[in-house]
Amino acid sequence: MTTEHSTQPSIKCPHLGKEFQPFTSQLENPYSFYERARVEEPLFYSPLLNGYVLTRYDDILAVLKDHVRFSSTDTLSPIVEFTPEVYQVFRQGFPLVRDLVNSDGEEHQRLRAPFLKAFSLEKLEAVESDIYAISNRLIDAFINDGKTDIISQFAHPLPLEAILTMYGIATDKMADIKGWCYDMNALIFSPLPPSEQVKCAHSFVAMQHYVASLIEEQRKAPQNKDDLISTIATSDLSMPYCVRILCGLIQAGHKTSSHLIGNAVKHLLEHPHLWQAICNNPSLIPHVVEEALRYDAPVSSMSRTTTQEVELAGITLPANTRIFLMYGSANRDEAKYNNANELDIERFAHTTPNHLAFGHGIHHCIGSNLARKEARIALELLSQRLPNLRLCPNQEFTHIPTIIFRGFSQLFVEWG
Repeated sequence: MTTEHSTQPSIKCPHLGKEFQPFTSQLENPYSFYERARVEEPLFYSPLLNGYVLTRYDDILAVLKDHVRFSSTDTLSPIVEFTPEVYQVFRQGFPLVRDLVNSDGEEHQRLRAPFLKAFSLEKLEAVESDIYAISNRLIDAFINDGKTDIISQFAHPLPLEAILTMYGIATDKMADIKGWCYDMNALIFSPLPPSEQVKCAHSFVAMQHYVASLIEEQRKAPQNKDDLISTIATSDLSMPYCVRILCGLIQAGHKTSSHLIGNAVKHLLEHPHLWQAICNNPSLIPHVVEEALRYDAPVSSMSRTTTQEVELAGITLPANTRIFLMYGSANRDEAKYNNANELDIERFAHTTPNHLAFGHGIHHCIGSNLARKEARIALELLSQRLPNLRLCPNQEFTHIPTIIFRGFSQLFVEWG
């Protein structure tokens, strides 16, 4: 899961690299730093990430379109070196083969193919009633309390239960899966100390073995279902690939939606007139979802690795250079969007959304339409059932410290 990368910046007098602190000083508000970077140093080397950071929309889009010179091979490589103990834990699980996210070319197409039907618009229409039922049940559980943490009580369990329903997995494993996914994300995309790495590696392996048991159970006693486990169990993919991809889909399949819902609720409630607008006019909600994706992208970055010497943003980079594509910066690029730092819920009312929240091209997120549907239904029901929803005063808003996902650790709201 590691690759040798170029560590020598080719920029004269680089300065922003040392100031880039995405896990600490810029965790809560990275956007002012991104704005500065787009002007002063749109591509800079980060010693912290041991790679380059790219910030402008057009440059990032060019990289996403060119999967020959910019490979996805290191997308799931950790941002810090794993200890030998971590690899000992990994050996208790399945081989770390390629995933949908870190594969290229024909291999990517082969791995992606079994899942296209599972995430088709027709299939998503069939699960819409489940998403409504889950959402209403979650709201029922706290609506009489007058106050709740909308993340832990709604934004997180909604997409997690929805994806487990699509998988055909019993919801009594939700707590375990939530913990495993949190640890998996931290292991790859957060700068963990060695002891935490080992703990998270055990979660990674536990998740693998649980998913493998579901696949084996389905293969031994096929139930002719149309869920994701049945789909992958009848594919020609080997067990390591099945396990790797399904673990990734469980994680990405709920974290993106969870952060999208939480981010959208927070920003709308910060501007009560916008919350009132969707209460009065629910037809705005699909446009609100797209603007929330642009304004505060739940997947804030992704990485690529050069396959040859390339010139990017006026800088020559050697082969095997890792580049972090900051979607969160691209989506606030003033050269692309008027009033880019303003939350405009009608921005995409009459134009096709062109944000990069779900990537672009062959690696465009396979679950993007599911995330949109979940967020739309979430905002629809919250605005209908809790029209006087508001942020609890005097709370501290904190984000989960990770380089790829962007979402709040908790968000307290009240009503009544």
